[in-house]
Amino acid sequence: MDSASEQFVEPFEIKIAADVLDDLAARLAASRPPVSPVLDGGESPEVIARIDRLLRYWRTGYDWRAQERRLNAYPHFRTTIDGVGIHFIHATGTGPNPLPLLLINGWPSSFVEYLGVLPALTAPATGLDSFDVVVATLPGFGFSDRCEGMDVSQPRVAQLLHRLMTERLGYGGYVAHGDDVGGGVVNHLGLSHTDAVLAIQTANWLNPAIEDPSDLTEDEQAYLAADNEWDSTEGAYAHIQRTRPQTLAYGLNDSPLGLAAWILEKFLTWSDPLTRDELSADDLLSTVMIYWCTQTIASSMRRYAIPYSPPAAGQHVLAPTSVLAPHEPKLPVPPLSWLRRGYADLRRYVRIEPGGHFLALESPTRFVDEIRTAFQPFRLPTSG
Repeated sequence: MDSASEQFVEPFEIKIAADVLDDLAARLAASRPPVSPVLDGGESPEVIARIDRLLRYWRTGYDWRAQERRLNAYPHFRTTIDGVGIHFIHATGTGPNPLPLLLINGWPSSFVEYLGVLPALTAPATGLDSFDVVVATLPGFGFSDRCEGMDVSQPRVAQLLHRLMTERLGYGGYVAHGDDVGGGVVNHLGLSHTDAVLAIQTANWLNPAIEDPSDLTEDEQAYLAADNEWDSTEGAYAHIQRTRPQTLAYGLNDSPLGLAAWILEKFLTWSDPLTRDELSADDLLSTVMIYWCTQTIASSMRRYAIPYSPPAAGQHVLAPTSVLAPHEPKLPVPPLSWLRRGYADLRRYVRIEPGGHFLALESPTRFVDEIRTAFQPFRLPTSG
């Protein structure tokens, strides 16, 4: 149990020290970008060109203090649960019965991913569609604690965020949506915390335990083969972060250009080409800035080194579930039968197009629509 001193929720303000910004400016001014691009490994010339433009803007036009003021316009808080400091935004909704909604982003994103959808979720045209939105920062990320040497597995993080929603914020029931790593955490909320989790929506479907591979359908076998191929051709980042995270962190934590390129390449290849231009330079660089200023790239990558443990055979996500499959280039999507192996109460399976991995940034209207549709059946009836 937490000590009495830990049971507080305190307002939090983002305020990066001037010497951190001065050091960054000096590093950017003295940076040494590659003399010429090396594209033999399959990287897109268009993506590399846009990274170069973003880096140039970071050096010459980006204004962190202006972005800091924009970010601080939202209600930020921190609390400590079981020794872990957790940062979150808590934006309350209008109307008679806002539905509590937990949003969790993934890597290499940040809470910035969801800022643009908060007004539509908390203050819609009709108050009957409103949410109390909690945007939680995962342990090891951004303004949450780095958690060196602590358990930051997805089941453990799900437990911490469940306690945030129920114990710290006092919600008797809530719904949750997660993207990427956040989607994995949401799966565990639906697996182990159905006492208060009314429903979940995930854009990171779980892979169930398979006892007998011969039981798989042809579609399921084809999906697994395609998924393995994606891992081989597109998963270099994950292999490095899983097997050599500290070696990589030396470079990324010390070089702003290296950090930015590592992060930006994911935003620019996992997004849908049809909606990629919706990713604003200020949003992208503000996320990079959060990793740089908090020095959390190493602790955020650490989760890749934690072995993934699928649910035990016969164990299912019991919470009512919606699964979103955004149009992320090259990423295979599973057949419905595969999802039914892991989700006992699968209500919706939606393939998004257009709109990729960072749907709230790429297509905010579609993101809000999917949130509303998925969770409408779980609203309390209004009186009168």
